[in-house]
Order: sequence, then structure tokens, then C-alpha cells
Amino acid sequence: MEITIQQVDDVVVIQWKGRLDSASMTQAEQHFLRLWDGGCRRIVFRLDELDYVSSAGLRVMLLTVKKSRADEGRVAFCLLRDNVREILDISGFTQIFPLFATLEAAAAYTSAKEGG
Repeated sequence: MEITIQQVDDVVVIQWKGRLDSASMTQAEQHFLRLWDGGCRRIVFRLDELDYVSSAGLRVMLLTVKKSRADEGRVAFCLLRDNVREILDISGFTQIFPLFATLEAAAAYTSAKEGG
């Protein structure tokens, strides 16, 4: 897996490329936690180059959402490929993950005040 991190205004954009599975989940989790522990509370995961998500990868995604809710931050996922969306649909995660069709919409969501 290749991970790219970019700052866009007040939002950190993490792009995952390749496969998010048991072989790459630790790397993905460590990148997220390093940013989170460093004070980043507005994070967008860009998934247009993510080819596959396993149950281990779903665990990492769930961790990001739980952490954001517990620590008054916001994370969002955007630009999902059809096969990744299907995995999230089957697992029921589309009901709990903030998913957006565009990077701009995801960034606006993470930048918005809670309840706004």
C-alpha cells in the first residue's frame, strides 16, 4: 500500500492506494494515529485508488470513525470505487461512515462545526 498525506486548508487528506488488508493495516493505522495524536482533527480519506478492503482494513476504517467521535474530530471518506463501496455496503459500514462523492464535499463536512 502507498499512503500519501496532503494538507488542504484546515483538512488533512490521506490517500490510500492499493490494498487495505492485513498486510497493510498496521501502516495505515500508524499514519492515522500519528496525525491524530499530533492534533489533526479534520481528516479526509481519499479512496479513488484503493483497490480492495479486507475485514482487517475495515477495522482500521472503523477505528478512525470511533476515534473522531470520541475526540471531537471529524473524518470522512470520499471517491470510493464501486468494489470498495460494495464491501462497505455488505458490511453495513455505509450506514456509519461519512461517505462523499467528491473531495470538496468531504472536506466541507470535516471542516463544519458539529451540528452545522
